[in-house]
Amino acid sequence: MGVSFPFFVDRLRTAVLGGTLAAGILFTSCAHFGAVPAENRHAPGPHAAAINGASVSYHVHGKGPVCIVHPGGPGIKWDYVRMPALEKRLTLVYMEPVGSGASGQLPNAADYTFERYANDIEGLRQHLGLARFYLLGHSHGGMVAQVYALKHQENLNGLILLSTTPVTGKEWMDDLSANLGWFQKEPWFQEALPAFMEIGTSKTSEEAAEHFKKAAGFYFADYTANKEKIDAVMANIQVNLSPYRTFLALPFDTRALLDRIHVPTLIVGGRKDPIIGLKFSKQIHDAIPGSRLAVLEKSGHMAHFDQPEETAAAIGGFVNEAENSYAAK
Repeated sequence: MGVSFPFFVDRLRTAVLGGTLAAGILFTSCAHFGAVPAENRHAPGPHAAAINGASVSYHVHGKGPVCIVHPGGPGIKWDYVRMPALEKRLTLVYMEPVGSGASGQLPNAADYTFERYANDIEGLRQHLGLARFYLLGHSHGGMVAQVYALKHQENLNGLILLSTTPVTGKEWMDDLSANLGWFQKEPWFQEALPAFMEIGTSKTSEEAAEHFKKAAGFYFADYTANKEKIDAVMANIQVNLSPYRTFLALPFDTRALLDRIHVPTLIVGGRKDPIIGLKFSKQIHDAIPGSRLAVLEKSGHMAHFDQPEETAAAIGGFVNEAENSYAAK
């Protein structure tokens, strides 16, 4: 029997607004390696730091101005957000937030809060001895980045918000529900929609990972044309459900606060992103004074995958402009 799209849209709204759909719709992925000596905290490769009572792993790649990258999820391993094209322009420090990948788990699941994640970014800044840095957050990580900027913008050279939102709740979910209809004619849609619905009701992290794999099409601009390449990435997905479930209970709305951010800010959104529609990128852009909005016409939720060179050019150009501005002062 085929899947009724209107039926599942109604179920999606009911599940989320009733607090049962996991934050798993904010994204995914892959691997970890052994730690390097702590005395060289900026060396390329994997590292670990004791931050706020937990072990936080991070990975250093690239060259240029330092940018800490906070991935989405929460609870998903870091390397889906790896950006080799951007590493040619910036030194990217990819965090593995607590509760994901090789980083430590918190004993109390209720402690996986936006405040905690933002505090860990500050802890990593101090660990690295950075006076100021660029901060890039993707999806849920972009929400964390907003919280960090509202608390510690004096430490930022610039803020980069990739495929993210200033608000969750009904407005976001109604938009998401409508956007899923974009894919009704795709060959994978009938299997992907129920899997997408069931991420949040998974009994185990392994089961959630399997649902993610089946729902992969919703995260990319053109899964059908790139199925083999995307499936290779999704094959290694690992999920920790505890941060997901905590996210469900946390209200998030920074819209009334974003005008307090006065550091250079770039918002990047994909025209074909159903997970966090472009309208939310525009809301952030309208709220942050002097911010810049880059719209990637052929990107979904994973702009760095769909249009890697264009994403790197937008972010790299923004950083170059900021660096030139600081040098001129």
